[in-house]
Amino acid sequence: MKKLFLAFLILLTGCQKQPQYYLYVYYSQTCPMCKSFIHVVIPQLEEEYGQSMKITKMDIDEDASVEAYAKTCSLLKDYYVDEDAGSVPFIVLDGYFAKVGYDIGTDQEMIDAIHQAIAGEEISSELKDVYYFQEGKTFH
Repeated sequence: MKKLFLAFLILLTGCQKQPQYYLYVYYSQTCPMCKSFIHVVIPQLEEEYGQSMKITKMDIDEDASVEAYAKTCSLLKDYYVDEDAGSVPFIVLDGYFAKVGYDIGTDQEMIDAIHQAIAGEEISSELKDVYYFQEGKTFH
């Protein structure tokens, strides 16, 4: 009986749903725009996408985050290093797009951009500093 129960548990763990989308948010603890994005936009995305979207917040002051940030940038088309390189928040919908910066109060525009990207639509031209992934490239 124990073996049957164990086999059942193994089957259940194998059936757990994997996220379909991965959102990375690189932030700084002292950045008010980062705090706004984390406290306003992320809860809305968590509510809407639930377990189908894994959201990872990465403190840019940690070495592992800097390495991940650099790796992400290397996967983007037309990304170039300038005075804004390294700016936060750096919002990455893996395999779709990355956006440098966020303005408080533009939460709906960000949510719309994420919806549009996932739906395979062109992202609204209202957003600036948006970079797209090279074909077939993802961070995850």
